Amino acid sequence: MRYLVDTHVLLWSFFEPERLSEPIQAILLEEETEIYYSPVSLWEISIKYGLKKLSLHGLTPEDFFAALDTSYYICTEIRPLDAISAYRLPPHHKDPFNRFLIWEAIRNDFTLLSVDRAADAYTKEGLKIVR
Repeated sequence: MRYLVDTHVLLWSFFEPERLSEPIQAILLEEETEIYYSPVSLWEISIKYGLKKLSLHGLTPEDFFAALDTSYYICTEIRPLDAISAYRLPPHHKDPFNRFLIWEAIRNDFTLLSVDRAADAYTKEGLKIVR
């Protein structure tokens, strides 16, 4: 099974794993699963860190990426067709980062690991989600 983590799940898995739900914790510990993150999450982290809206517990975004890059997480590749076709996603969610993660999960047949309840509105569009 292939999973895509949203930005909260990615950060909490490193800094506050106790905040993750039991189902998400169990999935992250499974040896046979493929756990992906999106470059969009890195962009979101960088922007929020630069605006001082995000603490990385003493790390810079580059330090966080160095730790991420040596972890079991796999980086997705944002393909041009994924980007250009994102307009097809109904406007249930207003956050552009979350919208793209949702679209990326739908287009590439990932199950999204997310704490975002607003993402549930996209199950009609084919989103598979675990919270």
